[in-house]
Amino acid sequence: MKQIKIYILFTFFLTFTSLLFSQQRGNTRNSSQQQGQNSQMAQVKINPENMARIIMYDYEEVIKKLKIKKGQKKTIVAHAISKHNSKNNEIKTFNYETFDDVKSFLTKKRNEAMLNRDFSSMKDSQMQANEMLAPIRKKVRMSKNTLNTTFEKELSEKQFKTWLKYQEAELKKLNPKASQTQQNQSNIGSSSRRQQQGMSRRRY
Repeated sequence: MKQIKIYILFTFFLTFTSLLFSQQRGNTRNSSQQQGQNSQMAQVKINPENMARIIMYDYEEVIKKLKIKKGQKKTIVAHAISKHNSKNNEIKTFNYETFDDVKSFLTKKRNEAMLNRDFSSMKDSQMQANEMLAPIRKKVRMSKNTLNTTFEKELSEKQFKTWLKYQEAELKKLNPKASQTQQNQSNIGSSSRRQQQGMSRRRY
């Protein structure tokens, strides 16, 4: 009888220790994920000009990329890009206050999210920032369309297709970490919810 009691106590001790270790490990993993998320959020640079899709092109690089050989066509491409870059510089200059406001707003919201460990509000903050930048994006889009119209008229079909692919690749470089950061936030939120559900089931 005494041996049975000892066996029961020993089994209970092992079960309790296993559950405690599992919970501590889950808390440590969640804490590490949260710290990693905070670190990544801090590293992502807030650049409203990139968010507005403002991009400046190097005409020499474009000419090389499109394999343009004729001198007259090189001149046309260089002039079109110079005009495009000048227009975008003008947009940047006249809207610097809006860019500053957006950067301050997102920095404040990000710091609050990191402090509260709650990133659910960042999506709404991003939408508000995009609304602030909407008029600027419209002007940037007009500048882009003007450049593309010129290139479509002056370049061969093959060169124009190459240009569009190059342009899309350059635009993606403006904010390469955004999609990954959003995915990580979603994964961490799902992991946290699963852990909470698991703890609730163990209580019952």
